[in-house]
This record gives sequence, structure tokens and C-alpha cells, in this order.
Amino acid sequence: MQTIDLDKLPDFAQNELQDFYQFLLQKYATQATQTQTGSAPLAPRLVKSFEPLSREAVYER
Repeated sequence: MQTIDLDKLPDFAQNELQDFYQFLLQKYATQATQTQTGSAPLAPRLVKSFEPLSREAVYER
């Protein structure tokens, strides 16, 4: 495992890197729990094709 020395970075870069690390933890921790519980990731659904409204239907009340 490699160690990262954050002291070499300016404060704003350290904060940004820590935020990114937290994001990665949340992203991959969620994926790990899904695989352990056996739940499948969300799948796309089929939807009806888009049919635009006619001009008359838009102004109809």
C-alpha cells in the first residue's frame, strides 16, 4: 500500500482531496453493500416513445 503525504499540498488542495476521498468511500461502500446483500443495481426501464403535442393540444383548455 502506498502512503500519500498531504503536507506537501496547500490547505485548499488538502481539503479538496479529503472531500474526494469521502466521495469515493461513499460510492464504493454503497456498491460493496449491494453485492453483499445480493441486490441488483438499478436497471433502465422501457418507456413509451415520445409523442410531441400538437399545437392545438397545447393551447386547448
